[in-house]
Amino acid sequence: MNKYVALLAALVAVPASAATTVSFNGGSGALPAGVTVFQDFEALAGGTPGASIGPNAYVYNDSIGGASARPAFGSTGNFATVLTGGSYTVNFAATNVFSFVLGSLDTYNTLTLHYENGTSQAYAGGQIINDLSFPSGNQISGETNGVVTYRVTDGPRLTGATFTSSANSFEFDNLAAGVPEPASWALMIGGFGLIGAASRRRARTVTVLA
Repeated sequence: MNKYVALLAALVAVPASAATTVSFNGGSGALPAGVTVFQDFEALAGGTPGASIGPNAYVYNDSIGGASARPAFGSTGNFATVLTGGSYTVNFAATNVFSFVLGSLDTYNTLTLHYENGTSQAYAGGQIINDLSFPSGNQISGETNGVVTYRVTDGPRLTGATFTSSANSFEFDNLAAGVPEPASWALMIGGFGLIGAASRRRARTVTVLA
């Protein structure tokens, strides 16, 4: 293997599994710095309250007794709700950070993160906020309502998430993701440069030998 290509392979090699940290800013609707909201549910499914966005998953613009409660912090306009046995899946460009506004977390809620190498990681109940002791289903508490953020510190990046619930309900809003860090851009640009150099070197060598 050409030494330049080998060097590039070593630089961009992706570990088999991701190291992901979970942080929860309870009682706040402020998303972390460096992320951009890509889905606020204002236009999804036409932005019509009650419209379906997945199997037994809907867009609402107000709390509905016995079915859904707006996240207590940071949610305005429409928000998403996954009801019993339902699911909502979102895909996005590969990123190291995924964040969203969480509402009234319940023990029967599950979030599954999807990674660019095809693997996934499921978080159930308190694992979603990295706290197994919480007042399940509380609609106003800062222990169950706030902003949760997942950061990949090593390994394949995030490319999607699936929200499911085995009972009513899982509420969320303002899905956000990070943009590539400057170091990542520099690595990519440097990698392209190495490929170009390797190609030119190979071309010159072939010409001389011919």
